[in-house]
Amino acid sequence: MEELGAPVRRIWQEALVLAVVGIEVVLLVLTATSPGEWWRAGLAALLAGALMFRHRHWPWLLPLVLALNSLSWSLAILIIVTYAYATRSTSRLRTFLVSVLAVASGAVPVAALQGPAISTTGTVMGLVLTVLVVAAAAATGMYISTRRMLLAQLHKRAEQAETGQAAAEEQARRAERTRIAREMHDIVAHKISLVALQAGALEVNSNLERAQVEQSAALIRQTATTALSELREVLGVLRSDGEEAPLMPQPTWEDVRRLVETSKDAGITVDLFDFIDDPVPDPLARTAYRVVQEGLTNIHKHALHTKARVALIGEPGTELIIEVSNVLPKGFTTDLPGARMGLSGIETRVAHAGGTITSGPTDDGRFEVRAVIPWPTTT
Repeated sequence: MEELGAPVRRIWQEALVLAVVGIEVVLLVLTATSPGEWWRAGLAALLAGALMFRHRHWPWLLPLVLALNSLSWSLAILIIVTYAYATRSTSRLRTFLVSVLAVASGAVPVAALQGPAISTTGTVMGLVLTVLVVAAAAATGMYISTRRMLLAQLHKRAEQAETGQAAAEEQARRAERTRIAREMHDIVAHKISLVALQAGALEVNSNLERAQVEQSAALIRQTATTALSELREVLGVLRSDGEEAPLMPQPTWEDVRRLVETSKDAGITVDLFDFIDDPVPDPLARTAYRVVQEGLTNIHKHALHTKARVALIGEPGTELIIEVSNVLPKGFTTDLPGARMGLSGIETRVAHAGGTITSGPTDDGRFEVRAVIPWPTTT
């Protein structure tokens, strides 16, 4: 709409300029008493035609029209040219100089119209009137120019703000998708790994007694049911705003200890060294839970037949140290897929809690995941 409105507005402006100058030319023709007045009317008409090209050649065309207007004595052209130049020029000095030229071109007819019989007062009043007319036209043009510049700046800022908001929203959506993916990985990968390992144990041990088979099958069912329930809870947050999305219970410090017991039930040899005697804050417990969960999940996938160890050390006012390690396996491979984002998600969680995390082989032949997280003193 704005692009279509600009040409229409320009057409109306050109029509208005031609109409105003045309009325003045008609009045000059009707009141002409000498060939000189006819000549001035014709020159005013030519200058009005030249104004149609002011949009592209205004820097030199408008001053030239003002200079030639001193011969045609057209008040309409004087006002239009001064206004048009002031609305386009960004230099106050050039606008002032053109205004001086306009006063000078207007002073020529004022001085020529005064005869010897007219007092000097009439000439002075004519010059004052010319200055006032030119000043009013220039001031109005400068006001319109300043207003246009401000509107353009505001429009530009609004576009930049919209662009920035769109970029921020897209970044927030990406961050939320990444967070949900990591949450799903943290919650589901651990239990799905247990299911795969338990099913694999049933597959390779065909001589198990019925009670052992039933126990393993019950453990698989319980683990799969828990994983499905937790997955449903995570996906619940993706519902629309008008639907209720129940939140699952967040892990506590007891759940950290329970993770180790679950891994033992899955057939992993893991020892827990728990040196924590004080109550652990829930936010810190949730971070610790994810660290231990990711470490044990990797052991389930890649080092099932090795001996593992989980160490929990710390006290309020110092740091909580979490170590999940296992003996490096020799020639052991697994067909369980790795998402390659578990450790990355844990690093983000630990960094958000103000801590650090490292992972990799140690000098004593183990693979260790070690997190150090500040443990604030409760007040």
